[in-house]
Amino acid sequence: MRLSVDKEGGVPQSIDAQRTAIRSYAAKKGMVIVEEFADAGFTGQNDKRPEFQRMVRQATAVDHPVDVVVMYMFSRLARNMRLFFDTVGRLEDAGVEVESVTEDFGTGRGRRMGRTIVGLLSEEQARDASLLTSKSRRENARQGFYNGGPISLGYRSYTARQDGEKARKKLAIVEDEAVIVRQIFDWADVGRGARWIAQQLNAQGHSLRGRKFTNGNVAGVLGNERYTGVYHDRTADDEGITPDAEDAIAVSCPAIITQDQFERVAATRATRNPRRTAPHVAAGTTLLTGVARCGMPDCASGMTIRTGKGGRYAYYTCNNKVNQGGKCACPNIRREILDGVVLDAIEERLLERNRLRKLLAGVLDVSQARTEEREVELARARAERTRLESATKNLLILIEQGTMSPRDPAFAERMAINRTALAGVISRIDILEAQLARGKRKIDERTVDRFGDMLRDKLRGEDNSLRSAYLRMFVAEVRVGPSEIIISGPLSALENGLAVGLPVKEGTAPIFDREWCRLQDSNL
Repeated sequence: MRLSVDKEGGVPQSIDAQRTAIRSYAAKKGMVIVEEFADAGFTGQNDKRPEFQRMVRQATAVDHPVDVVVMYMFSRLARNMRLFFDTVGRLEDAGVEVESVTEDFGTGRGRRMGRTIVGLLSEEQARDASLLTSKSRRENARQGFYNGGPISLGYRSYTARQDGEKARKKLAIVEDEAVIVRQIFDWADVGRGARWIAQQLNAQGHSLRGRKFTNGNVAGVLGNERYTGVYHDRTADDEGITPDAEDAIAVSCPAIITQDQFERVAATRATRNPRRTAPHVAAGTTLLTGVARCGMPDCASGMTIRTGKGGRYAYYTCNNKVNQGGKCACPNIRREILDGVVLDAIEERLLERNRLRKLLAGVLDVSQARTEEREVELARARAERTRLESATKNLLILIEQGTMSPRDPAFAERMAINRTALAGVISRIDILEAQLARGKRKIDERTVDRFGDMLRDKLRGEDNSLRSAYLRMFVAEVRVGPSEIIISGPLSALENGLAVGLPVKEGTAPIFDREWCRLQDSNL
C-alpha cells in the first residue's frame, strides 16, 4: 500500500481503503496474508520508501517466504516505468507473482502488454501531476504567497486568502522570536562566532522552538536571506529544471533585519572560515590575537598568548619559537604592555584630530571635480554589487543542485572572496552616498572629529570583545620588531567606519550604530 497525497486525480485512495480492498481480494482467492507493508506520504517515482524496500528484500529472500505480492493497483508499486519493471522482474525471478486488485490482464503476452501500458500511463500521470503542481507553486509564489516548507525562526504562516479548498499562505513576524534573531545578528555583527552565540542564548534560557541552540542552527539563521525581507522560490520549470538565481521568483515577506547588516555579517563569517582563519583567532577576545606578528628578520609568524606564574600574567610571544621549536630572538612582551603601547600610539598618532582630518581628506573633498568622480564611482560600485550578489547566489545554487559540496575548498574560497568583496563594495557605496549627501548624513570636519573622539573612548572601554572589534575595524597588523612596532591597516576601513558608524551596545546586544551622529544638525 502507498499513499503520496490525500487524493490522486481527485480520487480518494487512503491506506485503509487499499487495505480493505486487498484483504477482500485475498479472501476470495484463498490467500493467506503473512505481512502488510504501507508507505504513507511517499512518491511512487522512486524507491526511497522504507516499507517498499523492506517488502522487496523480504519477498526475494532465499528461503522463498511468499508466493505473491498483492496491491490495490500497479501504480501503488511504482509510477516510474523503469522502477516498475525492475521491481516486477526481481520479484518474478524470485518466484513471486505480482497481482493487482483492480487490474487483471490475464496471462502471456496480454499480461505483459497490459502492464506496459499501465506502467507508461502511471508515469505520465505522475509527470502531469508534478507539472501542474509546479505551475501552481510558481504562480503562488508570483502572487507573493508562501509555498510551504520549514518556517524560519521569527516567522509564522497564516492564511491570507482562501481559494476554495486552497489556503493561500503568507509569513508574519513572531516578535518574541524575532527579538532572538535580531540579537543573533547583532552579536555576529561585532564578530561573535556562532558557537559563542549559541552558548549565550542557551544560558539566557532561549530555545529554538524547544531545541537548544547549536553552532549549526545559529549558522543557519545567519545565512538565511529571508530575514532581509525577501526570499527566492526556485520551483522547477516545465522541463524539470531548477532556475538560476536571476530567474528565481522573489517573494516578499516582513523584514527582521536590514540587507546591509546581513551582508556585513556574511562577509565577517567568510573571513572567519576555519580554512582561512584559525578558530581560536576568530573567536578570541585578546586585543591583538591574530593581529600581532613577529617582526624579526626572516620570521613573519603570528604572536600567541602564553601565561606564567600559574596564570597570574600573560604575554605575547612568537608562535614560531613556541610551537615550532624555532630560534627566533623576538622578546616576550607582557600583554598589558603591548596592548597599552598600541592603544597609546593609535590615540596619539592616528586619532589625533589634525592627523585624522588629513587621513580622511579625500572624504572631505567636496570640489565639483571630485563630486563628478564620485558619481561615476558610485555607479560602478552599484553595478559591482549586483554582479557579486549574482555570483554568490550562483555558488549557492551549485550546492543546492548537488554540483558542488559545501566542503569543497574551491567553493569555500570563492564564497569567502565574493562575500568579502561584496561587504567592501557595500561599504564603499555607503561612503560615496554619504559624501554625495544621499545617505543619512553629510560628512564634514565636525563629523570626523566626533568619530575620532568616540573611537578613542570605545578603545578604552571594558568590554574586550567590543574593544577587539573596534581595533580590527582599521588595524590589520601590529608587527613587533627588535626596536620598533609598526601598526598598519587600510584607510578604507576608517572611511567605512566614518560612514557606517561604530559598534555599540544597546542592552545586551552589540550592534552597529548607523545613527551615531544623530545629535548634530539635520545635515549630518
